[in-house]
Amino acid sequence: MPNNRSLVIPLAALCALLLWSSSAFGHGGGLDKRGCHADRKTGERHCHRGPDAENRKKSYGGSRYNRKEWLPRWGDADGDCQNTRHEVLIEESLVPVTLSADGCWVVSGKWADPYSGRVFTDPKELDVDHLVPLKEAHISGGAYWSTERKRSFANDLSYPDTLIAVSRRENRAKGAKDPARWLPSNRIYHCEYVRSWKRVKNVWGLGSDSRERKKIGEIEGGCRRESFTP
Repeated sequence: MPNNRSLVIPLAALCALLLWSSSAFGHGGGLDKRGCHADRKTGERHCHRGPDAENRKKSYGGSRYNRKEWLPRWGDADGDCQNTRHEVLIEESLVPVTLSADGCWVVSGKWADPYSGRVFTDPKELDVDHLVPLKEAHISGGAYWSTERKRSFANDLSYPDTLIAVSRRENRAKGAKDPARWLPSNRIYHCEYVRSWKRVKNVWGLGSDSRERKKIGEIEGGCRRESFTP
């Protein structure tokens, strides 16, 4: 008959294992074959082990993303009272915009949203999206940037692909996802979307993980085939 001591160690080990598993993966389900799973709270897929996890760890060293470091509020670089959001709305409107009485806010205009393929006239239905999301920039190398550079990226009006006026619904669905996890519902825009994604990352010196590169390569391959279709 086994003594009580012989049962203590295995039971203690089992409890420790269960406790570790709960704390490590309690925010999502089991890991898939790539060592990844979805966060139940955010719906975002992330990796605890495997090549994708290693690529991401190398790119940002495990530092925590804090949106306020990047964008506590929209900036107003030229001091004209029109912040970055409204500068983008003015620039991308297909018709002259109507401004508020003080000239600071866009009240109406006409915008063609490439994500959904729809046309909008009410700016309240639009978000100004960071085509490469701030969190994606963080984990792709931006974690090492100074606060000044992070905020320059978040308010970048110098490069047309960085910020884009799009449907609020589409932008909320996108969240911080890269092209491997999200693409616009407007399929016609997929080719331009991944080209713009790559351009922004190249301009700002940001990296990409293996799943992201693979998906972009697949999309670009389809774009090339379509361009040569007789």
